[in-house]
Amino acid sequence: MKLLILGGAALAMAAAGMAQRMPEEGASPADSDLATFRVQVRSLFVRDSFAELDALASQLRTGKLRFKGGTWRLNIFYTALATPGAVATDEQWQARIEKLERWIKSDPASPTPRVALAQAYLNFADKARGAGYSNTVTPEGWALFRERIQQARAALEAAAQISGRDPEWYHAMQVVAIQQGWDQSHMEALTAEAAKVEPTYYPPYSLVQAMYLLPIWHGHPGDTERYVEQAADQTGGAAGDAEYCVVAVLLNCCGATKAPGMRWARVRQGFEAVDQLYGSTSHLWNMMAFVALRAGDPQFAQQMFERIGNDWDVDVWRAKALFDASRTGKTMGSAQPLKADWTDAGGVN
Repeated sequence: MKLLILGGAALAMAAAGMAQRMPEEGASPADSDLATFRVQVRSLFVRDSFAELDALASQLRTGKLRFKGGTWRLNIFYTALATPGAVATDEQWQARIEKLERWIKSDPASPTPRVALAQAYLNFADKARGAGYSNTVTPEGWALFRERIQQARAALEAAAQISGRDPEWYHAMQVVAIQQGWDQSHMEALTAEAAKVEPTYYPPYSLVQAMYLLPIWHGHPGDTERYVEQAADQTGGAAGDAEYCVVAVLLNCCGATKAPGMRWARVRQGFEAVDQLYGSTSHLWNMMAFVALRAGDPQFAQQMFERIGNDWDVDVWRAKALFDASRTGKTMGSAQPLKADWTDAGGVN
């Protein structure tokens, strides 16, 4: 089966996708704030400042601190710790894992390095399988991938009593569950338990569960759309609408439309909620412009393009030619304007 199956790190990154962009020169202050925070976390780790990292993580958990746009700072804290870099060698990965293990030994009661270790194994698993279609992965790659996913699970299970109140513990275990193909009842139970620990920790919780229910994973057409609607309704109010928007946009931007039954009207309503509750960022404006065109709403897309100005986002558009073509509605070289492919017939009944 020729599918581009996301690995552990890709799932974890997608769940924080509103904030994964590393800003270019001229990026919005909100995006730059996130990049500065990543640098701060990584610098502390390089200096072996484990006590300071623990104190920061505790502050982020109890304060439920977010970036502009709504992304939890705790989620980005862990993504900063969990990889030595996009092009790291196996030796660099092993050094990162050994350092996290040394941190655990220095402070066995701390949940922070244990969760970071599990996230590192998920990222390391991605390196083993590569970024291609599943039928391009070698048998050795699959074996290493499965081994490292299991190592992530073992790290989480060993830390369950210590780290079980950290919402990233549940997020990491959700990624393990989707990769190991847990049955739906166990996945739902895990997500429900996560929501009790921290009900406002989305998109990580909601997005991974939504992806689990996609037909390319373990669900059927319409399962994802129904789940996201129910989860947003359970959250309720403006926060529920914001959750719906964030998850829908991350699912349908910026590759193939994964959940074509998401209700565009509620996505728009959710964007207003994000703006109201947390403020919005250039990265979100780019994503909203992209999905608005796919949803057949060029007027809303133009509102976003006006906000964006020249701050186009490479992680959304991949090439400036596509951005320019989509903004103007004119072919630019070989780049065609985005066309509607988000069916949205009023949602799933």
